[in-house]
Amino acid sequence: MAGSIHPAKNSGTLDPTFADGGVQRLRFPEISGEAAAAVLALPDNKLMIAILLSGFRAPVAMARLHEDGTLDTEFGGAGAGYVEVALDEAHIEEVFGLSGLSDGGWLLLGQYQASDLMDGGLFLVRQHRDGSLDKSFGEKGVRLISYLDMGRPRDTGVKVEADGRDEQRSGAEKSRTAGNAGTPAIQQLDGKIVLVHGVYTDDGHRGIVLRLNSDGSTDYTFNETGFAIVELEGIPHDWNSCRGVAVQVDGKVLVSGMYVQERPESIGAFVTRFDAAGRIDKLFNGGTVTVPLPSLIELVAITVSPTDGRIVLAGRAYLERISNGLIVVLSADGFFDFNFNRGQPLFSDLVPQGLGWYRCALQADGSILVSGFTGAGFVTAELAAVTARYLPEGVLDPTFNGSGFTVFRVEEGFADGRDMTLMADGRIVVCGWVWKGADPLPYVIGGWVIRYLA
Repeated sequence: MAGSIHPAKNSGTLDPTFADGGVQRLRFPEISGEAAAAVLALPDNKLMIAILLSGFRAPVAMARLHEDGTLDTEFGGAGAGYVEVALDEAHIEEVFGLSGLSDGGWLLLGQYQASDLMDGGLFLVRQHRDGSLDKSFGEKGVRLISYLDMGRPRDTGVKVEADGRDEQRSGAEKSRTAGNAGTPAIQQLDGKIVLVHGVYTDDGHRGIVLRLNSDGSTDYTFNETGFAIVELEGIPHDWNSCRGVAVQVDGKVLVSGMYVQERPESIGAFVTRFDAAGRIDKLFNGGTVTVPLPSLIELVAITVSPTDGRIVLAGRAYLERISNGLIVVLSADGFFDFNFNRGQPLFSDLVPQGLGWYRCALQADGSILVSGFTGAGFVTAELAAVTARYLPEGVLDPTFNGSGFTVFRVEEGFADGRDMTLMADGRIVVCGWVWKGADPLPYVIGGWVIRYLA
């Protein structure tokens, strides 16, 4: 858990020591792209950025920035400042995120499409701190998880069809969606890797939890299959969707998302827990905690305090047709934390156009940081990037930008936040895209990285 116990005098304002007044627009002549899809704070106060390169089926550039936001040309060799990530006989469609590893390296996670268009799935690329591929992982540093095979290892007795585009949205809808709530992955203390996605079963759309060994191979000790289907036992629903995942210190796996029943209509957000062996853990407040609501509600991000095990979840919920940010805080065993918002979910309506959270983090003093988007979650003129800090009891921190939250906009388009990371001293880094409004669809014209004082 990173963070500064004593906030800076100008906490929540752009850091003037970073790039151009706290904003790095990623216009490096060495790199043919600007759209920052993911960001990761490194141990030496540097930043790793995943940048989508320009061109059809282009690779992803992994670029390293100095603490002051300039390109670190020592990274990647030959004075480049970046390394390209490409897949053999496949191309990268989307980047979902970066996950730091205990050895100082990282995992790049996203979605791929085979060159012959006959296959697709999730990809994980493991890199050392110098940017080279970790050849001990998967096939020469890359593990592909085909949607054709997902949920079907060995004799499982489970008939499934992987959901390549989760949340039941069309490609056109997805292209106009703000924020990055894609499939996450996280490393356990023992080096194993846990991730979630979605599949179709005979009982409808369900979340799936997968666990890999540290070398990228399927971990068949997890539910004896390497995966577990999220069933939400005892909760009537037609389908569920998983978005967030976290691992507690004892190896138990937390998964969050949403569930929907069509008739009679029932909608809710949930968090459930699997034990280290991949079975539903009934000791977690009966197995599943729900937040029901008559309209759209989802929990897309989870973080866990390493000191007291407190669980923080973030997402969004529609109240009176306006998207609100949603924060839920639970004890380590799944009971609502009465020290936070009197034990109730917290709905945030900080701006009139609405908002939603897609990332959350804990600072050292117990304060909660959340980042997300303004508007309804689609690329419109209402879209901007929003970051807020709440005190442990659930009220906005007035020392953070003087109001508890801050909104970042760009002049030439709409600022869409994609990822957030905390530096060791608590400074907050957010990255994202610049969308240009157009008919029939908006398109990405650039990217940015910003840093706020702690």
